[in-house]
Amino acid sequence: MKLVFITPGMTFGGAERVISILANIWCDMGHEVSIFITATDRPPVYKLNDKINVEHYSNFNENGVSHFKLISSIRSFVNKEKPDCVISFINDVCAYTIIALMGKNIPIIYSERNDPNKTNQRKVDKIFRKIVEFGATYIVFQTEGAKQCYSKKVQRKSSIILNPVELNRIPNRKKEDIDYSEIVTVARLEPQKNQELLIDAFNLVSKKHQDAVLKIYGEGSLKNKLQNIIDELGLKDKVLLMGAKQDVLEWIKGSYCFVLTSDFEGLPNSLIEAMCMGIPCISTDCSPGGARQLLGDDRGLIVPCGDKERLAEAINMYLEQRHIAMQYGEEAYKLRDEIESHTVAKEWINLIEKL
Repeated sequence: MKLVFITPGMTFGGAERVISILANIWCDMGHEVSIFITATDRPPVYKLNDKINVEHYSNFNENGVSHFKLISSIRSFVNKEKPDCVISFINDVCAYTIIALMGKNIPIIYSERNDPNKTNQRKVDKIFRKIVEFGATYIVFQTEGAKQCYSKKVQRKSSIILNPVELNRIPNRKKEDIDYSEIVTVARLEPQKNQELLIDAFNLVSKKHQDAVLKIYGEGSLKNKLQNIIDELGLKDKVLLMGAKQDVLEWIKGSYCFVLTSDFEGLPNSLIEAMCMGIPCISTDCSPGGARQLLGDDRGLIVPCGDKERLAEAINMYLEQRHIAMQYGEEAYKLRDEIESHTVAKEWINLIEKL
């Protein structure tokens, strides 16, 4: 089959990581894969098979993107590629794709990657969502909670597929390499991820566990604000902004505890990868329920969103009751059997073949 992804970018991010994994595996399976990038001229940061065709929308100007030219470019790209299916992970890009391909008998799959009730707040976003609901051939969700945000009509043309993880790139975690004082998180430094909550909770933890260290991996618009908070709390030697790392799993494999503090989230890749290494994990109960779905009752701890006291209690519990934390890590490790990348990639192919 010939398969096309339409995406705003291929920089660091969960959706971009999933696209790269699926594209590479499908290419290895003998399918032809192309990626059309609509919102940046930056090259992909994740390694892609040389056979994968990557093209960029090029009509940028100081006023941003011309919607008419973007729609026209998507149509031209798809006409050239003649795919059996087009896939988009982003609401507005999928809407543009649906408009661009009106009158063509090409299946369009939209994959919801976040909390629909949190990411469709603007009037224009709600319009995009209506276009997607009406025009997408099929919708893939990550969680049951996200699926329930849509109408029954949409749910009837949908299914749930978990994020794939390349287990061969998950580093081995040896007990002798674990730093039992190191707490870690990996996420973009953006309001949705709420690293400020983690810093505030860690400030409480550090008063009790003075040897504890928090390392925050990621880049984003809140970097300076977070650094100012760290400095004001007198934590500059204990809370470190590490930046984005290409091989971030190698950097965090010796960490004792992984914490996710998002206010809302799809199915968080960083949490999945930490679990697959057997790192004891803590997460906020972010809507629409992806973290709770992953951690369940025995694979980690869930705390209320925005509650720094409860988060600090959870971190303290891990630091003080190592045997319990390690039990959670051992159970989390079993997630590997459910999200192996080739298994998930084949789920997608089976779905596409039925459309």
